[in-house]
Amino acid sequence: MTKWLLRCTVCGGERVLDVGFNLTAFRGRLYIYCRRCKANREHAVLGYYDDSGRLAPPGDFAGVDIAD
Repeated sequence: MTKWLLRCTVCGGERVLDVGFNLTAFRGRLYIYCRRCKANREHAVLGYYDDSGRLAPPGDFAGVDIAD
């Protein structure tokens, strides 16, 4: 699983999303529920947390894009 840092493009709230796939496949944006706005909003992918716990830019992600 990979932890991604996302920011709501409406309210600016940040959250960590732990998923098992590469969010860069969504071109840096995806719609998920924002707890602050209480609605589905567009979120920008700011980066992911690497194995050492540091935030890395999404372009550095070397995981599997889509498994067939």
